[in-house]
Amino acid sequence: MISIVMATAMMVSIGATATPAHAADTSDMVLSFDLAGDWTETDMAAVVQEVQSESPRLSDTLKEEFAKADADVPVPTTTDWVDFDGTLAATATGVTLTIPASEVQADKINWKQQILAGFAGGVALLGTRVACTFVLHRLGVPAAVNKPACVAAAVYAGALARSAVLISYDKQAGKVDPDAWANAMVQATSAAITAAAWELGVYDWVVADTGGLADLLVAIGNAIISIPSKLSGWWGNTTAFFTAAGGWIKEMARYAPGAGRRIGRNPAAGWASGSQVVAVPSYINPAGDPASWNTLVGSSSDKVGIAVANVLNGPGSEVVDAWTDVIDRTHASGKRVLGYVDTGYLGRTGMTTRLGSTAVADWVAQIEQDINAWYAMYGSAMDGIFFDDGFNQCGAGNEFPAVYDVVNQYEKLHHPGAMTVLNPGTVVPQCYEDTADVLLTFEGSYDTYEGSGYQALDWTPASPSKIWHIIFGVPADKVSLVDETSQTRGAGYVYITDDVLSNPYDTLPAYWPAEQAAVPGGTPAVAARDPYISGAALPSAPSALAVTRSDYSSVSLTWAPGANVADYLVYLNGQVVASLPASMTKVTIGGLAPGGTSYTLNVVAEGAGGDLSGSSNSVGVTTLSLPGGHTVTNVKITHGAGTITYSADFLVPYSFRRVEISPPGPCAACKYWWPNGDTESCWFPGLTDTQLYWDGNFCAHWLIENSTLLVYAGASAGDWSWNSVAYIPPTVNGYTYSWTVPTADLGDAVDYVDIQGEGYGPLTNILAGTNPVTGSSPVN
Repeated sequence: MISIVMATAMMVSIGATATPAHAADTSDMVLSFDLAGDWTETDMAAVVQEVQSESPRLSDTLKEEFAKADADVPVPTTTDWVDFDGTLAATATGVTLTIPASEVQADKINWKQQILAGFAGGVALLGTRVACTFVLHRLGVPAAVNKPACVAAAVYAGALARSAVLISYDKQAGKVDPDAWANAMVQATSAAITAAAWELGVYDWVVADTGGLADLLVAIGNAIISIPSKLSGWWGNTTAFFTAAGGWIKEMARYAPGAGRRIGRNPAAGWASGSQVVAVPSYINPAGDPASWNTLVGSSSDKVGIAVANVLNGPGSEVVDAWTDVIDRTHASGKRVLGYVDTGYLGRTGMTTRLGSTAVADWVAQIEQDINAWYAMYGSAMDGIFFDDGFNQCGAGNEFPAVYDVVNQYEKLHHPGAMTVLNPGTVVPQCYEDTADVLLTFEGSYDTYEGSGYQALDWTPASPSKIWHIIFGVPADKVSLVDETSQTRGAGYVYITDDVLSNPYDTLPAYWPAEQAAVPGGTPAVAARDPYISGAALPSAPSALAVTRSDYSSVSLTWAPGANVADYLVYLNGQVVASLPASMTKVTIGGLAPGGTSYTLNVVAEGAGGDLSGSSNSVGVTTLSLPGGHTVTNVKITHGAGTITYSADFLVPYSFRRVEISPPGPCAACKYWWPNGDTESCWFPGLTDTQLYWDGNFCAHWLIENSTLLVYAGASAGDWSWNSVAYIPPTVNGYTYSWTVPTADLGDAVDYVDIQGEGYGPLTNILAGTNPVTGSSPVN
C-alpha cells in the first residue's frame, strides 16, 4: 500500500499553498497542496484512489491516516478535527482537496479555519517526522535517540502550524493578541516535551503535580534569572535578558503537566477514539418508579456511563433510604453516579441562594456545601458532581469561568477521581473549556436540534469526551438519526428521550434498548485536579475577620485580604466549609443548626503552590432559637382588588416553598391532591383540624411551588401530577415570602391553605385559614 502519510510528508509551503478557494458559503471549498520530491502525477493518482476507497467520509480517512503516523504519540492535531466529506484529486504539482458546498458547515463559525488548521498541523507533523527520521537515520543516530527527538520535533511543528493558521484568521478578523505567538510557542514546546516523554517512558513524571518536569523547569528558570547576580562587568548588565529567558522557562512549567493531560493519551482517562456513551439525567423518584431505576441499573455500563441523582434540587438535608438504594446499586453496576448541584448562574440572572443572596461568593459557598452534603450522606457511591444552571459568559478577565474552576478543583481535591459536568444547556465560549470534565452544551427539543435553532460551538474541543447533548421529545423512529447528528457534532455523551417538558427526566424513554444500541459505547473520561505551581510565592494570612450578621442558620463574614493568595479557605469548627477565589473577602455560610448552637470560624489563605498561610483571628457565633420551634411562621392570606396574596416567614432555607390551596368543599366527582394518597374522599367532617390534616385529608386543587402556580392534573388523589398555570415569582423581604395571584387563576379557591417547606430545612406543614367543611381554624 502506498500510504498518504508518505505522500503528504513531502508537502511544502502549507501556509501559503493550502488556500481556500470559495466565494461564499454556497460555494465549494478547494484546498490545493504543492508537493516536493520525485512524486509524479501517476504516483499521486494511485495514492488518491486508494485513500478515497478507505472510509465513507474523507475526514475520517485523513484523520485515520494522520493517526497511523502518530505511533501512539499524543498529538493535538488529530483531536482538533472537524467532520467533512469531499474528494481528492491528483494534479501535476500536487493534490487538491475539494469539499462540496453541501458539506461546508456554515453554522459552525470557525469550521473553515479548523479545516485548514487541522490539515496544516497534521501535514506539518507528518512531514517533519518523516524528514527528521530520514536525516537522523542517515547520520547514524541510534533509534533510541532518533524516535523521541523526531516525535518531539514533529509535534512542535504540527502544533505551531495549526496555531499559525488560527492566528492568521484572528488577525484578518481584527482580533489582535500581542502574546498569541509567544503563547503558541510555549504551548507547542510543552506539547513536544510531553510527546518525547511519552516515547521515553517518563510521561508520569511530566504530568506529576510535584517532583516532576514542572518543578525542574521552575528550578532551571530560577537559576537562569539568578545568573546576573553571579556575574560582573558587562555581563552583569543583562538582568533583563536573563529574567525574560528564565521567565519563559518557568512559564513552560505552567503548561507542561496540563499539556500532558490534555493532549496525551493518559491511561487514567480511558477515552477511546469513536466512543460515545449515554449519560442520563435520572431525576426519577425511586420510591414512585423503582422499575425505571431497575432498568437503568441493569443497563450495560459500556453503553450507559453516567446517571445524575437529584433528591430535592440537590442532596437535601437528610438521607433518603430509597435514594441510598439506587445510588449504591447504580455505582456498583459500573456507572458513574453524579450528584445534582444547582449553581444558579452564579446569581448573574437574579437567581438567589437558599438564603436569598445573589452574591457570587454566597453561591460558591452554597455549591460547596451541597458537594459536601452529597458525600456526607451517600458516601463512596458518589462518583462526581453535576453542576446545573451554569453561566455562559466569560466576564472581565474570565472571572466567571474562574469561579467554576474553583468549585471544580474543590470537588477534585476533596474527592480524587471525581467526575464533573457543567450544564449551561447552551453554547459556551472557549474560556469555559477547562471548567469541568464535561460541558453540557445543548439541552433542548428534537425540533430545535434537527432544525435551524441549533447553535454550534465556535471553538473545537480537544475531544468529544468534553461535550454532552440532551435532546427531548424525540420520536421513536428518529433515535438513530438524532444520535448520528450528535456524533457528527462532537458529543461524546448523549441522552435522547421521548419525554417532554415540564420535566423530561422523570422516567426513561420508551425506546431505551434502541437508544443503547445506537451509541458505540465507551468509558467516561475524568481529568485529575490541576497541579499546584511549583515555586509560587508563599501566601500571607488574612486578618480582621469579623461577623457582620448571623441568624437561625447562617453567618456572614468579612476579612482583610492577605498577599499572594490563590484561594481563601473558610473553616467552621476546624473543617473547611468553603473555598473562595482570592477576589472574594466576604461570604455567607449556611447550614448551621438553629437553637442557640455555637460555632467558631477562621479563614486561611492558600497560595498557587498549595501552601497555606497562618490563620486569621477566630470569631464565634451562636445561632438564634426558632420561635416555638417553628421554621415557618406568620402565615397570612390577604385579599386585594382582583388578587389574593399568600405570605409566610421561612426562617430557614428550603429547596421548595409551597402553598397548597383548598377547593370549596366535598365533590364526589373531583380529584384533588392530598398527602397520604388514599382513594377515599378527602373530606372527613367532624374531625378536628389537626386530625383532618395529619390524617392526610387536606385537599389541594391549586399549588404554588417556588415561582409557579399549578393546577392538579392527577388521575387519583395521591398522584403527584400538576399542570402549569402561571409564573408567580414571590416577593422576598427578609424572611417573608409573598405570592400575589390573580383571583381569576384560582377559580373557586377558598382561604384554606397548607404552607409547606421541604428540602434542606426540616419538612414543615402549616395550615392556615378556615376549613370549608367544619368552619374551624387549624391548630398547628
